[in-house]
Amino acid sequence: MEKFFLQYLTVLSFSLLLASACTQTAEEEQQAAVQAPEALPDSVYLSKGGEVVQKTFATLSSHLKANLQKKGVEGAVAYCHLNAYPLVDSLSRAYGAQIRRTSLKVRNPQDAPDAYEQKALAKAAAAHEKGERISPWIERLPAENSAQGEVAYYAPIYTLPLCLKCHGTPGETLAESDYAIIKKYYPDDQAIGYQAGDWRGLWSIRFKE
Repeated sequence: MEKFFLQYLTVLSFSLLLASACTQTAEEEQQAAVQAPEALPDSVYLSKGGEVVQKTFATLSSHLKANLQKKGVEGAVAYCHLNAYPLVDSLSRAYGAQIRRTSLKVRNPQDAPDAYEQKALAKAAAAHEKGERISPWIERLPAENSAQGEVAYYAPIYTLPLCLKCHGTPGETLAESDYAIIKKYYPDDQAIGYQAGDWRGLWSIRFKE
């Protein structure tokens, strides 16, 4: 009888221990679910990225046009050289995102693409070579030096007629005297030779997930 009672206590203790472990695992899973919310769908980032691009483009272009009208290309280039990055940085803080413009042919060395942007530019260039219109898209980037990944929004930059004053062909749509001014600020400039409607690069917007 005593042996049977000891066996019963052993089985009961094991059952209680197993139930406790299962309860603890369930609680841990619930806490993990709270700490790691479900990722937002691409459509949300497409909308947010489009809003950021629209606001940034409107802000930059309004200042650029104003300086072109007042001081010509020299005034516009001087403004961009001194103020474009601080302005974009302030918008980046306002939207909680990293806002960049990049290209295969950059004017400012700071706009040179990183490894992810190089792949995005190659993808866009391949579509452009096929005659396809490039639409904005989303890419999920792995976490680097942190537990939090990033979401990259890419959208094409097409050359508008006004852009040719600074990005056209020297001696044709870009005056030689104006290009000399550009080279003074950006000695290694590559961002010329475009025609209206040409694909010129990408908006690169990154959000923390």
